[in-house]
Amino acid sequence: MFPGGMELGEEEAEAASRVIRSHNVFRYYGVGDGPHEVVDFEREFAAHMGAKHALCVNAGSSALICGLIGAGVGPGDEVIVPAYTWNATANAVIASRAVPVLAEVDESLTLDPEDVRRKLTARTKAILPVHMRGAPADMGALSALASEHGLAVIEDVCQAAGATYRGSRLGTFGDAGAFSLQFNKIITTGEGGVMITNRDDLLELAIDVHDCAGRARRGGGVPQFAGWNFRASEIQGAVARVQLTRLDGLLERMRANQAALAERVGRLPGLTLRRPNDDGGDAGICLIAFAESSALAAEAVVALRAEGVEAMRVYDPTVVDLHVYPYWKPVLDAIDDAGQPPPDCPRTLALLERSIHVDLSPLNDEQDMNEIAFAFEKVAHGVLDAA
Repeated sequence: MFPGGMELGEEEAEAASRVIRSHNVFRYYGVGDGPHEVVDFEREFAAHMGAKHALCVNAGSSALICGLIGAGVGPGDEVIVPAYTWNATANAVIASRAVPVLAEVDESLTLDPEDVRRKLTARTKAILPVHMRGAPADMGALSALASEHGLAVIEDVCQAAGATYRGSRLGTFGDAGAFSLQFNKIITTGEGGVMITNRDDLLELAIDVHDCAGRARRGGGVPQFAGWNFRASEIQGAVARVQLTRLDGLLERMRANQAALAERVGRLPGLTLRRPNDDGGDAGICLIAFAESSALAAEAVVALRAEGVEAMRVYDPTVVDLHVYPYWKPVLDAIDDAGQPPPDCPRTLALLERSIHVDLSPLNDEQDMNEIAFAFEKVAHGVLDAA
């Protein structure tokens, strides 16, 4: 993924310097009129995403943990997660003392609602869809399934900040949404995260989860959960406020680039574009197409790299990649310890082995996009069509 840090500039530097000069670097107390950057960012972020509440934390993983525990996930529960996501998604379920249950992804490379239905048990507490590589999951089908069975929905929006589904921002369909501000994300503070929710009760418990004195600091009495220290600093809050003002411009540029490239690549022989769950909702951070076989995908990736395009297969069995479940040893161990059979998601692996993935930076200009498209055209006609 491209580093979001390429969009860090003088405004972010001035915001960080302002906080340092004030000596108000801790979110809850300081000198003078006291700190306010994190509080202001939480208000601004919630409004931007269309949510009632936002809680700024130190990482996307922390946002997931706060959302899961805040929604009532705990020991003995199962949470359904996709077999293709960064391993932190499933790790957050373990940190919440529940068991991750891995389900297949479909041609959108997000949770397959039909396989989610097959994986439901009496212990299922929540569904954790991941809007992977900027693309919205099928929130219509997944929300309906959750409602039918009385399940919580925690959205992992860490790679898709600002993306939409049916006109609404991702993260607002479930009980909570988790975002990352890590360096490789669309907007960044280097490290950081945000949880959003419309539920007052979920926020109250999440406050305890993210700060072992959270409720007491806010005048709410004795904490109700043995929480951690996931707090964000005022420096993060100040930088995040500037980054948030850049988000829609970044999305506009990336979506335009993705649409232009997809229009050309989608016409090429031997390639099928990743299926969208919402036309126009994708954040536009990458383009993914499928070749007809894993061998052809591997050959196409080599040829694209020879043309100067940093292409990759999402799953190459010869390369360790923590986005793919066979390499999640702690997760697989936790599943085994719970007495469950090893996860088996062959469709996910087959799709990922046939994938051809190219990152799209907001700094790509028209010439860059023409060169990438030309490389795809050359490889499609020289490698894929010839096969």
